[in-house]
Amino acid sequence: MGGTLIRWLLCLCLIAGISGCGFHLRGGEMLSPKLHTLRLTGDNKSDMYRLVASRLKRAGIKLVDGAEINGEAVPELSLGAISITNQVASVDSRSQAVEYIMQFNTQYVVTVPDHEPQKFTATFNRSFLNKSSEALASSREQEQLTKEMQEQTAELVLIQLSRIKF
Repeated sequence: MGGTLIRWLLCLCLIAGISGCGFHLRGGEMLSPKLHTLRLTGDNKSDMYRLVASRLKRAGIKLVDGAEINGEAVPELSLGAISITNQVASVDSRSQAVEYIMQFNTQYVVTVPDHEPQKFTATFNRSFLNKSSEALASSREQEQLTKEMQEQTAELVLIQLSRIKF
């Protein structure tokens, strides 16, 4: 009986200590009430736009098309263009590129009425092998890496939205 009570008290103290230090489970970001309704702008036919829109909806953010609702201006999240560059990382004895580094860059801006626009940049790097005998596999690997970096950027947008202070 006494051992069970001590375990429960120990668990309770551990939970209180973890929550007291600011630890939060992933995905539990708290957004400012000003950002519960957003206007998302950008290339609405891109995968990146769709990923960010779905993450925002999953987080409980209402996406609207107009710049105003009931005469009040709506905060706007504007997604910039994506740039992807490949740089040679290593070469073989015949001076053929063997490994590349893919760099993924994009910018986005959060504009809240009566506040300065806040600009953010997302940059990710990934390396991949260039197998000239397996060109199709190499191109699929690049596509997969691009998709992964877009998903990471969508998560990063949500995390950075939760950190915006007014």
